[in-house]
Amino acid sequence: MFTKSFTLDQHIEELRAELRGTADPQDAADIQSELVALLIARDLNLQSEA
Repeated sequence: MFTKSFTLDQHIEELRAELRGTADPQDAADIQSELVALLIARDLNLQSEA
């Protein structure tokens, strides 16, 4: 459980950093889409554990 959550949270933070560093609007949109999907997945995972 902890490893899966940590890995997901780490990936989310890496995407946030990548999003801050990109200047290309298309890259930013792609990263943001992936980030939103991971945030939803994390929230659903947390709800299922509760």
